[in-house]
Amino acid sequence: MTKLFARFLVGLVTVATAFLGRWRRLTVRARVHDALTPESVVTVNGTTLTLLVPDRKSVYWPRHGYASEPNTLAWIDGFTDTDVLYDVGANVGAYALYAAKARGVRVVAFEPSPFSFRALVHNLQRNRLTDKVTPLCLAANDTTGATPFYLSGTDTGSVGHTLSGDARDRKGFAMQTLAFRLDDIAAFAGVPKPTQMKIDVDGIELPILEGAKSLLSDPRLKSVMIEVLTHDEPDRRRIAELLRECGLAPAADWRDDCSDNRLFVRNA
Repeated sequence: MTKLFARFLVGLVTVATAFLGRWRRLTVRARVHDALTPESVVTVNGTTLTLLVPDRKSVYWPRHGYASEPNTLAWIDGFTDTDVLYDVGANVGAYALYAAKARGVRVVAFEPSPFSFRALVHNLQRNRLTDKVTPLCLAANDTTGATPFYLSGTDTGSVGHTLSGDARDRKGFAMQTLAFRLDDIAAFAGVPKPTQMKIDVDGIELPILEGAKSLLSDPRLKSVMIEVLTHDEPDRRRIAELLRECGLAPAADWRDDCSDNRLFVRNA
């Protein structure tokens, strides 16, 4: 029903502008598009946020994004305004926005998809958080340099993208993107080192951790929340071992919220 109604509206605008000259018609349709681009206002634990919803897939974030990960919200609610969060795989910035606005946290947000990155920047501007969040249209990896990035689609907020990796996992279309070791990023002037880290990257968790060993070993880093999507048991063990080598252990009071997120905290 929604698809049929949308087609009807598109047809209506097409017919209404058909008599105009080429460039005027294009300008009017562009203005209509801009005017119809929707935003959604949501209240999360008392914090009001506005999210850009430019296409149907991005509806997920205001509708389900926050409710699907109550543990993530509870974790962020324990932050203070002296914390620095690295949000790796920030997507449209849902949790970066919440951390910055609800807790006053400084955030460095990594999102390599240009389609989601556009919404991330819009959301920062719309929520007046450009002074709190540093957005970087970069990927994180175990090496620094240009690398193939396979996008599952051009929709805002879409997931399932792949950074190089196994050829069997390469779906969608490829583009070159810059990937950095997080240790290298943190060495740049003006980029603060993290006290908290969130990693949500659809399967390349291990390479990202391999490229962040110095940060992970830094006693200033208090905890890491990581979505572990790999079903490869050796990789899961290696992730846990690497974090343990860096002084981080599974949180003793962790309660499963039916997500794939796991929390690792600094040993006392």
